[in-house]
Amino acid sequence: MQALPSDRHRAFVRALYTVRPGHGAAVKAAKIAAFGTPQSSPQSMATIASRLMHDDRVLDAIREEDEKHIRASAPRAITALSRLIEDPRHKDHARGIGMVLDRVHPAETQHRLTVEHDATPAYKATADVLERIAQLAAKAGIDVSKMPPLIEAKPVGGS
Repeated sequence: MQALPSDRHRAFVRALYTVRPGHGAAVKAAKIAAFGTPQSSPQSMATIASRLMHDDRVLDAIREEDEKHIRASAPRAITALSRLIEDPRHKDHARGIGMVLDRVHPAETQHRLTVEHDATPAYKATADVLERIAQLAAKAGIDVSKMPPLIEAKPVGGS
């Protein structure tokens, strides 16, 4: 929220959480935050609200406020989940237990990956290409002995 350029921008973000969600919510929030003038047309207010809703700084502030609201609702969510788990007749009783157990004792999976690579055919192909280059160079009258030496790549370790 501190990255926003003005208090009006901060008021706009806060107002988004107080107005009724739906069509026109951003315009109402912009009016609450004192954007526009009393004479501003609905189209002008819609443009102002749209620009605010597409401003990266405002979007970051909305994300920040979302996280605050979610963290603040955690105690209520935990209380509701506890009540659900304590009621064996609740239709989602087993599901609630599963949710808790998945978070407390998550399932562990192990993967084993073996990668084997045999570069022998590639080395043969490279040798064939180099031999063909030497043949073409000789045919064109190019002295290959005056060319820089080739670096031979060999596999490290293994085979």
